[in-house]
Amino acid sequence: MTDVARYVQDHPYQMLYGLIGLAILLVITEIRHAVETAALRRAFLRPAAVTPVAGTAPVAPAPARTGGALVSLALAVVILGGAFYLLPLLQGQLGQGGSAAPVAQALTSGTYRGVGTSPVGSADLTLTLDLLSTPKRVVLANPTLGTFWMRGEVTPESGGTYLSGTLIAASGASWGTIKAHVTARQVTGSVGAGPVQWQLDLRR
Repeated sequence: MTDVARYVQDHPYQMLYGLIGLAILLVITEIRHAVETAALRRAFLRPAAVTPVAGTAPVAPAPARTGGALVSLALAVVILGGAFYLLPLLQGQLGQGGSAAPVAQALTSGTYRGVGTSPVGSADLTLTLDLLSTPKRVVLANPTLGTFWMRGEVTPESGGTYLSGTLIAASGASWGTIKAHVTARQVTGSVGAGPVQWQLDLRR
């Protein structure tokens, strides 16, 4: 479960887009199935060209049932609602080592350098940690974008430290978010604003 939660933390928008696509595909499939079922029912229940026997009333075809499509639509709404509700829960709790014992050799300081990659391009990044200071200091720097300070949580997890918070620019404005797993040798996770997220690959 920890690996699943970590993947959700690092790829929240990809997970959300996948759930939306799954729900749309489910609705389309069920609507198509309902239409085909209704067409077959009408074909089988079409009255034959024979003379009706005196004294018998014609039998009306049974109305087509649309319950399947309605159930699929309700299921899609539940999936989407669950995604919007559970995604922040998974991001905020499961991946932060909630069930993992604190690491004795928890990271206290260090500098990691590398790149962040995204569909719009890559960026050279440097992450500096000083967890013994008060308050704890986490700084992300880029030669073009500038320097950003993290305001958030630093949580011990199995194998290292989990960072989760908001990146604040030198002007004091909120620039984006960071969700990163820091070990003794590397940093993985994501930083960015909204759907534009850079995947981290930083090394010590």
